[in-house]
Amino acid sequence: MASQHDGAPPLAVVAELRRLVLGQHFGVAEQMLTSLRDVGSPATVDTLRQLCVSGAEQLRIASELDSAARAQRLLAQEVQRGIEAILASWERHITMAEEEAGALAVSSAPHDGKIRRRRWWAPRPGSAGSAETIAQAAPAPAEPAAVPGAEVAACVLGPLDLTVAGNRVLRWNSLKARTVFQYLVVQIGRPVRREVLMELMWPDHSLGSARNNLNAALYSLRNTLDQRGSRVPYILYKDGCYLPNPELMWWIDRTEFLSTLQRAEVARRGGQSRQAANAYLRAVRLYRGPLFEDDRDGDWYLPEQRRLKELYLQAVECLAEIHLEQRDLTAAVRFGQLALLADQCCEPAHRLLMRCYAQQNQQQLVSRQYLLCSDALQDELGVSPGADTVRLLHSLTSRA
Repeated sequence: MASQHDGAPPLAVVAELRRLVLGQHFGVAEQMLTSLRDVGSPATVDTLRQLCVSGAEQLRIASELDSAARAQRLLAQEVQRGIEAILASWERHITMAEEEAGALAVSSAPHDGKIRRRRWWAPRPGSAGSAETIAQAAPAPAEPAAVPGAEVAACVLGPLDLTVAGNRVLRWNSLKARTVFQYLVVQIGRPVRREVLMELMWPDHSLGSARNNLNAALYSLRNTLDQRGSRVPYILYKDGCYLPNPELMWWIDRTEFLSTLQRAEVARRGGQSRQAANAYLRAVRLYRGPLFEDDRDGDWYLPEQRRLKELYLQAVECLAEIHLEQRDLTAAVRFGQLALLADQCCEPAHRLLMRCYAQQNQQQLVSRQYLLCSDALQDELGVSPGADTVRLLHSLTSRA
């Protein structure tokens, strides 16, 4: 039995080596192994020494990487603070400019006891006065913090901008909570079953795991909405479904956008061009950008995002058509170009601009607009202009 231990290091030495290795004291362990050259198998001792050297090197590299990561985190924090400072400065500047513009508008407006905020793009030189008149007469878009009586005001067209009880939500503790909120807001007025949210957000989880995750997300969402401790139940759970509390006033720009478009279409079908133009213009102002523009991770809302963008383009095109019917070509061109800012491949907008230029007897611009349309379609979609666009080109150029 004793012969089995001949030439082997004592158990105490082995235990000490194990302690040093587990504690990542590779340098000390290597020194101990050096002193054991004449004890145990030379190959085993040499292998252990090499492993200790490798472990020490890897530990050094890990330490350097950790230091570099900390430095990058500190740098990112500095950059973030710099960005926030610049944005805060811009906000102050814009607020002051709007207040000055508002004071100027009030001083020159009829004193009927109402303050009208006017905000639109600056008119181009030579633009007709009728376009400016419609733009100023239309109601200005309500911002979240300025919606009277709304406990919750959410702008979802463009980056998500949420205001609760007059306080803007600047930070979400949970992205899953934000996703739940976004889904409930899009479905507002319709209760959403718990299983739908679970399948949407955790399709690969077990039923119990998905339910626990949803409960955690809703807990975070309720804390985000109730930051002032009012304990108002913003999100209700009833009969296996979740829904925004209908007893509270919710203002959602998407809902306002859709209802405004309906009013515009009714007015246009009734031959009320000015009322239709005002409603279309308000809808255009409400559309700050694609639905949930700052959400880069989700895809469930993409069909609705495309639908809303199409409705926005139709509203801009209708505005251009109304001005074209009224022979206000400058305004019609402006709205046609606005549609192309949102979608360079919008053939109806290209055709409308071609018609405007033809009525202005600018045949070279008609051909140029067709070429712009053709280039955009080829670059983006790999297709040529449709038959309607080609026929319009031939019709307009043959007249010349």
